[in-house]
Amino acid sequence: MFVNHQRTGDGISIFRHKIGTKYLQHVKTVKSPLLYAPNDVVAMSRSTFYATNDMRSTSRIMRQIEIFFGMAWGHIVYYGHESMFTTAATGISYPNGIARSADGNTIYVAASSEPSVNMFRPASDGTLALVGKTVFKDFVPDNVSVDTTTGQVLVSGFLNTFEMFRYNHEVLSGTSARPAAAVRRLRPLAYPRMGFAVENVLSHDGTLLPATTMATLQTKRGVQRILLGSVMADHIAICRAGSRI
Repeated sequence: MFVNHQRTGDGISIFRHKIGTKYLQHVKTVKSPLLYAPNDVVAMSRSTFYATNDMRSTSRIMRQIEIFFGMAWGHIVYYGHESMFTTAATGISYPNGIARSADGNTIYVAASSEPSVNMFRPASDGTLALVGKTVFKDFVPDNVSVDTTTGQVLVSGFLNTFEMFRYNHEVLSGTSARPAAAVRRLRPLAYPRMGFAVENVLSHDGTLLPATTMATLQTKRGVQRILLGSVMADHIAICRAGSRI
């Protein structure tokens, strides 16, 4: 499943993939008035998903105001088995990346403008109940990924927000901006309301991969490495630890 920003309107495109092949088969693209600012999507099954709407405003000026003042106007939508969209959670400050635990009983959402990572429990009707969160200082989370083996959460984000905005604005015409970024590892504590134990996995000054927006683990022959990506780059960065991370 992918967020699809089409000229005819934003939607979520669902594809089918056969393991061992290099091809995707498009199944359908779904749209709704509730899905007006989609940022990320996480599949709950072959046909159901949660998606983040990062902002309520649609005009450029109001979106900038909403970001600058950190308005908690974003929300999460659910697309269920009835092929209908419903609102799953509201009052989130720029809900950005979204991921799920291996068993599907926990949903993790990066709230970039708070800045925090929120932990939700899904109900049978698709609504989400907030059960815990971790608020960061001097770190703005962007995307989240889950190590399904350990249950730990990797969060990629920025250490200098204004430098990141300058980079995004100037990158096509040439820029000297190099927004510093970091990857944090969150280990869920005994009780959800306690949040996470936070560990810094890596930090870089922006020269490794400017505007790093995602991080995920890849395991080969028992050794893990971190794959870094950026929405503004045409390549990825691979961090080889040389030992178990």
